[in-house]
Amino acid sequence: MEHSNPYSSPRSDLSRPAADLVDTTNPFDPKGRFTRLSWLAWNLVLGVLMMIAVFGLMALGVVAMPEPQAPEAVPLFMGIGLLVPQMLFLVVYLLLAIRRFHDINAAGWWSILLIVPLVNFVALLVLAFKRGDATANRFGPPRPTPSWERVVGVIFIVFMVLGLVGGIVSAIALLPVLMEYQGAAMGH
Repeated sequence: MEHSNPYSSPRSDLSRPAADLVDTTNPFDPKGRFTRLSWLAWNLVLGVLMMIAVFGLMALGVVAMPEPQAPEAVPLFMGIGLLVPQMLFLVVYLLLAIRRFHDINAAGWWSILLIVPLVNFVALLVLAFKRGDATANRFGPPRPTPSWERVVGVIFIVFMVLGLVGGIVSAIALLPVLMEYQGAAMGH
């Protein structure tokens, strides 16, 4: 019979290979991990829900305006009404970022960088492009990406590429109009 010392350090069961372990935590649990496509998919879902909430509250603000003769109350009413979904969005957004940072074996505290202007752009690029650990890291085993997250993540990537290309094409198309406007403004 083997006696264990209650004061010894804990030991892990290494008889099971680490490849068998998978992250089964809730997507909103900050202790888990997220792959790139999972993170993109959940951000797209979160963005769509945020737009629905904002447009819904804006419509409600217009309908429930106190008096048609008091238009100065509308910005205050809508600002306060939009603060709640924006704060919820920020909390969930940071939870998703924490999980993504865990996947690249970085502490979740790095997600605070997403609040800092200009630095957040670099942090987003790291989250979007850095491959996560293929095996278990200090934050746990990898989380398999469900097929719906793969599809929605790819849709997010397509939207981003189309938005980038569309923005560049629009800028190029509007350049002659801008040059004409500047010439007219300068009196040439």
